[in-house]
Amino acid sequence: MVDEAEAARAKENAVDEERVEHLAVAFVRRYYEAQGFEVKNVSRARGEHGGYDLLAVKGSERITAVVKGCTRPYGIPDPYCTEFDPESRRLIADVLCVVYFPPATEAPRLAIIPRDEIPPEYIIEKRAYRISGRFKKKEIISKFFVDQ
Repeated sequence: MVDEAEAARAKENAVDEERVEHLAVAFVRRYYEAQGFEVKNVSRARGEHGGYDLLAVKGSERITAVVKGCTRPYGIPDPYCTEFDPESRRLIADVLCVVYFPPATEAPRLAIIPRDEIPPEYIIEKRAYRISGRFKKKEIISKFFVDQ
C-alpha cells in the first residue's frame, strides 16, 4: 500500500518540476524579448521545430533554444533524446538555456550554453521507456483503482 504522505510528496515534486520548467521557459522568453528578439514557444510543435523549446528571431538572426529549469546549483535536468543528434551527440538547438531557481531570497540566474561548448564525450546516452497515451485512458486505468 502506498503511504499517503509519500504519495503527496511525489505529487508535489511532480508539480514543482513542471512549474519550474514553465517558469524557466517564461524567464528565457522574457530575456530574449528584452534583447529585441521576437520569441515563439515551439516546445509542443512537431516537424521543423523538433528538438528545441524556443525560437528567437531578430532580423536575420535566428536562435533555437532548449530550456531547462533547475533548483540545484549547477545541475542540468536530463534532456530528452529528441534534443540531441544520436550520431554526433550534439545538441540540436543552438543553445541550452538553464534557469537556476535558488532559495526565495535570491534572484534566478540564467546560463546560456552554446551547442559547441558541450563536448560530445559529456553526453551520456540514457535509455528510458514511457507508457503510451493509448494505455493512459479512463477506460483502462479505472479498473485498477483500489478503493480504501
